[in-house]
Amino acid sequence: MTKIVWMFPGVGSHYSGMGQYFYKHFKIAQETFQEASDTLGIDMVSLCMDKSRRQDLNTLEHSQTALVTTSMAAVRVFEQEIGLTPDAMLGYSLGEYTALCASGVIAFADGLKLVHKRGLIVSQYASSIDGTMAWVNNLDPEKVEQLCTEVTQAGEAVYLSAYDTPQKTSISGSLAGIRLAGEKVVERGGIPIPLKMSGPFHSPLMKPAAERYREQLVGIKIHSPKVPVIANRNGLPYGDRESVLDNLSRQLVEPVRWLDSLQYLLDGGMRIAIEMGPKDVLKYLLHAVDPHPMILNYEKEKDVQKTNEALVVQETDYKDVITQCLAIVAGTRNYSTDWLDYEDRVVGPFHQVQQRVEEWTLSNTSPTKHDVQVALLMMREALRAKRIREEERDHHLQRALKNKVFQTHG
Repeated sequence: MTKIVWMFPGVGSHYSGMGQYFYKHFKIAQETFQEASDTLGIDMVSLCMDKSRRQDLNTLEHSQTALVTTSMAAVRVFEQEIGLTPDAMLGYSLGEYTALCASGVIAFADGLKLVHKRGLIVSQYASSIDGTMAWVNNLDPEKVEQLCTEVTQAGEAVYLSAYDTPQKTSISGSLAGIRLAGEKVVERGGIPIPLKMSGPFHSPLMKPAAERYREQLVGIKIHSPKVPVIANRNGLPYGDRESVLDNLSRQLVEPVRWLDSLQYLLDGGMRIAIEMGPKDVLKYLLHAVDPHPMILNYEKEKDVQKTNEALVVQETDYKDVITQCLAIVAGTRNYSTDWLDYEDRVVGPFHQVQQRVEEWTLSNTSPTKHDVQVALLMMREALRAKRIREEERDHHLQRALKNKVFQTHG
């Protein structure tokens, strides 16, 4: 079966106007933004969509809660409109909180409060030190680790803070350390790109902030995940309550192992990845690791429509679905010895669908949604009558639908 993964963006993916399409067209999105506003005591709609508040949105205190809210609105619209449950979730840094909320590990309101506290603690501490970050492109992680060690041994603290792709990492450290590291990156043939970050995030330099933040996690309610969530710090699924507390506090001082996380999911059969929220940064990171999975975005109108077409059976698919149902029934071995039952549950319904195909072929018309429903029901009942195992029946259903969702409503 197709493995579907939701990916949630992190800091830097926010922009003024994000979530506007969802808010304008879906009541569930309006309710999500209202819940965020009520929880935090701010106007989340204005913060995300009013261009005059762009400066407010760019602060750590607000950008993080705004991103979580917009991504959760995307999740709820997706669940309502498509209804396809993912096989796993992961988020980049801050996005991990959205993944935990979407999976039910942390309630949305609790997640917002945590993210708000995290933003305050991190920004307060970051303002007291001269730290920053930079991307490093076109250089493998081992070489970046080596030059970080060289800079640190020279008296300036620099750490590798994110493993994004085989040729893209991030480094965090003191201002002088990042400058020196940038020079060494160029010497080795890489490309350093300074980031407009207010602190050396995902590095040991953030230890005091991490220790203070850990105290905020103690009373939080933790639930079992409805869907596995992959942790940034080790690229493995979250476990018990202690692992949640440990991962979220250590996330501030340890590197984001995005490459390991993606590889874990690719090894597990990931075929479709959906970036739930603003921009498409994660789409490009995944494509740099493996170009084979289908990568979709779910935030702007055109991307939502593209995702819908890719995942939901369209009218143009009806003929193929019905044809596949007939082919599967005709080509599947029969294990039943009850011939009267076989005649009643397989032969009769099969011929009825076959006759309907002949009718719309001769009249040059198209099958209807009802025709698809009848064909799918015929296939399910015929496979049961043939004594086909449930697992194999599910496989045949996905094959007939081409791993899409068939919506009976609308």
